[in-house]
Amino acid sequence: MRPLHPSAMPPQMIERATRHRLQGDWRRACAAAYVTVSPDVADVPELEHLIPDLLRWHIPRDPQTGLFKPHRSYALAPLHDRHVLVARTPGPGGDQQLVLDGGVRGQAGNTFLLLRDHWDARCTAQLLTRCGGPDFLTSKPLLLDESGRHTEAWAAAGFDLDVLLFDERWGRAGDFPDPEWRRQAVEQSLAWLRPAFAFLPEAVERVADDTGLVRIELRARRLVFEVGSRRVRLLWNTPNPDAEREEFGVELLRVPSMPLALARRPDELTALLHGDLSPDDLHPVAFATLFPGRSGPHPRPVPPLPSAVGVHCGGAMHTVRMEDGRIVIPHTPEEITRERAMIALGGAPVGCLAALDGWSDPRVRMPRPMRRLRDEFVLRAAHGDVLAVTAALGNGLDDSVRSADGFDLESMLAWTQPPGSLHRVMSRRP
Repeated sequence: MRPLHPSAMPPQMIERATRHRLQGDWRRACAAAYVTVSPDVADVPELEHLIPDLLRWHIPRDPQTGLFKPHRSYALAPLHDRHVLVARTPGPGGDQQLVLDGGVRGQAGNTFLLLRDHWDARCTAQLLTRCGGPDFLTSKPLLLDESGRHTEAWAAAGFDLDVLLFDERWGRAGDFPDPEWRRQAVEQSLAWLRPAFAFLPEAVERVADDTGLVRIELRARRLVFEVGSRRVRLLWNTPNPDAEREEFGVELLRVPSMPLALARRPDELTALLHGDLSPDDLHPVAFATLFPGRSGPHPRPVPPLPSAVGVHCGGAMHTVRMEDGRIVIPHTPEEITRERAMIALGGAPVGCLAALDGWSDPRVRMPRPMRRLRDEFVLRAAHGDVLAVTAALGNGLDDSVRSADGFDLESMLAWTQPPGSLHRVMSRRP
């Protein structure tokens, strides 16, 4: 997990959504968080407990742009029969509205169905449990697991780990005659999971059926838990019905399998441990859950867009400036007239003139620095960061910009705005 693009979760959006939610108005909270609720699910009771901006924070995104992965569906809560409440992401290049509507169980990812701390105000405390409790960053099982001492980590977490990998009944004992090979095989078997140790007993209870067992599938191995105890057995995942019936009283394919989303520690925890995220990168609800009593979070400010870029023009480096809502290039009117005459005869705009024309005409290939400026501005608009857009316009940016797909600023911002406010954004020109 990496920090989101600084405009991906605009602080003012979170603030508005939180204010409406705490006032008991989930509809306005959803609107503030750019979440559209379809009429067919508007009476679902779970919506009263939805934290729409927290849901938005957890939805998987492109790591570079922070835009949602397109055309994805995530089940949130059961409705009736086999139907579920579903969060859907937009298509590629579309606005970043999430849509909540109904769907069929099994046709959408179930991570949010299993981990309601991702969106349900009643369940946010589960995040701390899944991380390991109040001392989660310094807990012994976690630190042992991080250091590669996985067997010791399970013991420190209070589990009785019984290794059956080298039992003759499973037919692989001869592959590991050396004790060190066996030790390494066990450690490698456990390394992939990164378990949520403190949460596993609850997760086992959630998944269990009348067999009294739950399994987790690893890479070529599996763990088998006994419900209501701390005994865990590690063995190969190659079917061996006779040995399985002898050891467990049932063939393991008849035993419920625990989804990895329940078994593994949260991505936020791993990212915090490795320094990929700081506490200030967390959503405020996640921050308050993991760091109660601490001031914050203090999100990273959105860096201002540059008001000038350098472009190669006629063998020289020229500075193209954004001033008073227009693009200013260091050329005289006579020079520009000559260049346009050449273009009329079949030439293509280059250098400063390409920067000037391409800003509002995506058919013109701008110099790379101007494309980067445009794309970053368009990305802020795509995320609905109205304050960042307004700041750029106030700093002189030319609002005639069009995206690479040809959309103008009004079109790019229309989905984010309550009635009347789009005009106020567009009118903030010096």
